[in-house]
Amino acid sequence: MGQHELPPKTGVFYINLDRVPARRDFMDRQFAHAGLSAAIRFSAVDGQRTGALDQNGYVPGTGSRWGLKQSEIACFESHRAVWQAAVDQDLRAVAVFEDDVEMSSSAGRVVTNILNESSKFDFVKLDYSPRELRFGTLQTVGAVDVRPMLEMAPSAAAYVLSNAACRKLLAWSNAYSDHLDDFVSIPRADWRMFQCFPAVGVQVIWSQHQEQTQEDVKVSERSRDRKTNSGLDKGPTWFRLRRELLAAQRKLYWRMGGQRRLIRKGGFVGFIPCAGDLNV
Repeated sequence: MGQHELPPKTGVFYINLDRVPARRDFMDRQFAHAGLSAAIRFSAVDGQRTGALDQNGYVPGTGSRWGLKQSEIACFESHRAVWQAAVDQDLRAVAVFEDDVEMSSSAGRVVTNILNESSKFDFVKLDYSPRELRFGTLQTVGAVDVRPMLEMAPSAAAYVLSNAACRKLLAWSNAYSDHLDDFVSIPRADWRMFQCFPAVGVQVIWSQHQEQTQEDVKVSERSRDRKTNSGLDKGPTWFRLRRELLAAQRKLYWRMGGQRRLIRKGGFVGFIPCAGDLNV
């Protein structure tokens, strides 16, 4: 597999806990397969380490959820640290991966092409999501087919951000109470977000190859620790009712003709297609 040279002032990072070397090794193999040997490991915030979360931006009720688990806060803070590093290094654009992403052999070409067109997007999601979603009409970014994202998407395990997008996310996340994947895919007026079509990555848990993958890669180390995954507070009754009302309003819009209009204009409704060498 040939290696793809990154455009100047761009970077590729993958987030990995120091105590899970199996995932580091897995990602090194995936990047070699994709032709992205320039990828740099980024040490994840470890929610099990004393003091690691003493200073963070989690404030209950400031986002779409009230409570977050300790492991979810650590995940969010890990991504936030990458955004800050991209700004500190004055990178034009950065690709960010979690450490359980199975990659297509085409991922290197796709990532480098998108990185080279940082003025045309804020956020481009690269990976598959395990749910039917709605997208706008087909467009291109750096000769890569993409569709505008119209709603929050589960999974943000692989994505590309422009420098301006990193700055926006850092400002918006001074106080947060969202899952990381929800937060980066919230529809906003000043947020040009796209989904790569087809997806060039998929988390191992959604891949048909997961049976061939060792347990430390399939199952997140964060999810195994009861301390960092307990005590979830769903918030007061008024907050939960408001959340349900907003969700009902969104569903009603699509059911009352919004989805038909979208499809008529060339939009897409369904599961994100994947590159031919990925199996979900």
